[in-house]
Amino acid sequence: MSTTGEALPSAENLQQRLDFETLIAELSSRFINLPAGEVDREIEDALRRVCAPLGVDLAVLWQWSDADTGVAAVTHVYAREAMQLPGPLRQEQFPWYAQEMRAGRSVAVSSLEALPAAAAVDRENCRLIGIKSNLTLPLAVGRDPSFGILGLNTLQAERDWTDALVKRLQLVAQVFANALARKRHEQRLLESEARLAAGAELAGLAFYEVDFDGDAVHVDDRLRETCGVPADREQGLQVLAFWMEQIHPEDRARVLELRRQLHDGRLERLSIEYRFLHPTHGERWIHHVGRVASRDANGRTLKSFGVLRDITQAKRADEALGELSRRLILAHEDERALLARELHDDVTQRLAVLAIDVGRAELAAPNGVQAELMRSVREALVRLSEDIHALAYQLHPSVLEELGLVEALRAECERRGRQGRLAVAMDLESFSAVVGSQAQLGLFRVAQEALSNVARHAGTHAASVTLRQADDGLLLAVRDEGIGFDPASSRRGRSLGLASMHERMRLVNGTLDIETAPGRGTTLVAWVPAQGGEERSP
Repeated sequence: MSTTGEALPSAENLQQRLDFETLIAELSSRFINLPAGEVDREIEDALRRVCAPLGVDLAVLWQWSDADTGVAAVTHVYAREAMQLPGPLRQEQFPWYAQEMRAGRSVAVSSLEALPAAAAVDRENCRLIGIKSNLTLPLAVGRDPSFGILGLNTLQAERDWTDALVKRLQLVAQVFANALARKRHEQRLLESEARLAAGAELAGLAFYEVDFDGDAVHVDDRLRETCGVPADREQGLQVLAFWMEQIHPEDRARVLELRRQLHDGRLERLSIEYRFLHPTHGERWIHHVGRVASRDANGRTLKSFGVLRDITQAKRADEALGELSRRLILAHEDERALLARELHDDVTQRLAVLAIDVGRAELAAPNGVQAELMRSVREALVRLSEDIHALAYQLHPSVLEELGLVEALRAECERRGRQGRLAVAMDLESFSAVVGSQAQLGLFRVAQEALSNVARHAGTHAASVTLRQADDGLLLAVRDEGIGFDPASSRRGRSLGLASMHERMRLVNGTLDIETAPGRGTTLVAWVPAQGGEERSP
């Protein structure tokens, strides 16, 4: 039959594709909440790990200069062989590329001859560098303008950039863009905080002083602006009363309780963030630091002082970064689902047909030797089909969508048991709470990662998984009696998985707690709320 002659993806190609998907997933997790000081080193390492298996000879990451918008400085480079590294990218040297990047459009050319006539200057300068083929990707976050460029080049021979490969490399570029944007944001926050601290110390930035003995509050212009203090509320202690009135109702009890603790001596220093209802600007976020300056003989506060800082923009930036993380995780899940469908609906079906054809050939074989050979081939095809089916399930468990979280967890625990590496005791309680699909997926991925950690690191062959309703939500617990680990050093070895689990729970308004110590086993508890268990809104 003709089906036996159809080209099948080789096991090597499937493994390479899976390895690359795994690499993208690892990079996504590694860059989540990565400290700003580690971003550059991790990008250099990621470029090497991405480019080497793809045969990319030169990869360069440029970032547009704040001082000269027509120049992009080289910030990260990967070169397969020793060579003279490229310098800054100047718009007059690559005008067409610069225009495409600023417009947020990716450019993939297998040959310089494929560049349009408008790119004549760019083509000539690429030849001078020795480029044969090129993929150039803009670096941007959300709808913000492109702030950088990632160029991937071959210098020895031309190559094609398939749509599937371009999409995956765009994911890598997005990971880099998110990390660099976070680094820029953190650097700006640090610089801003340093300026604000200097201003508070030298110029009384948003400064107040309360004189309870003299029934007076002294404030500077910055505080009047930050809080929107009306001119008719500046007499006596009216500023203090106004401030109390304008604290957001949901935060007021907490703030005033901490203030009481400061004044009665239970707190030495007040440092708190809360929402404040500005009369004209609406809801603002305030960071408030306060101290008691003097007390009487009975410990009663006579004077207190403090500094207020408007951190609304920083809060909004944190929310935006959280939205980027959410989109990245959703994109990763979409990629896994697509690959799983391709494996299940295409490859396994074709293997099944091929196994049937081989079985017919086995029956029609003229002698026992040929029949035995056909039988061995058929059995190998069946095993391969089962392995690919299992791989597709690991990538995207369809049972979660079809039968729900309880059955998906049950199937995962049973699968681990069949593999023989881990015996999992289950206590899975059916639940009536309304929990969002993304929250259920997050709990399932947490359970998967936790069980993998037990199998790889815990030094035990037994674990338990519990699912039940708790505290108006859904609670998942994964326990083992293994060797445990030091939470303070959890960044080593399992840090990528832990970071990914924390991020998944944060994005569905959930929590993740880990109780462990060397020699005392590990208990991981994840919780998501009912009703609010969908991903955070931007």
